[in-house]
Amino acid sequence: MRITFYLLSIFLSFQALAAKVEVEVIGMTCGMCVESITKELTATEKADKISVSLENKKAYLEEVKGKKISDTELRAAIKKAGYDTAKIIRKQ
Repeated sequence: MRITFYLLSIFLSFQALAAKVEVEVIGMTCGMCVESITKELTATEKADKISVSLENKKAYLEEVKGKKISDTELRAAIKKAGYDTAKIIRKQ
């Protein structure tokens, strides 16, 4: 019984890890671009620790624990802000 509980707790702790996501954004040119992308990613309620770099033309975020944000949702949020995405990289 103890072993089962231990293994279950290990499994659940891995499930709770938030994935780090890096999104390459096309078309950012100013600080307002950064603000609008940040606003739309925040509105998904699935992104946390959002950082948008104008210099690198990338958005960095972590998924909210227990809420996976799909590539489609990421692209839609950035598209709603007026920009396109090139590449999405996920890291655990």
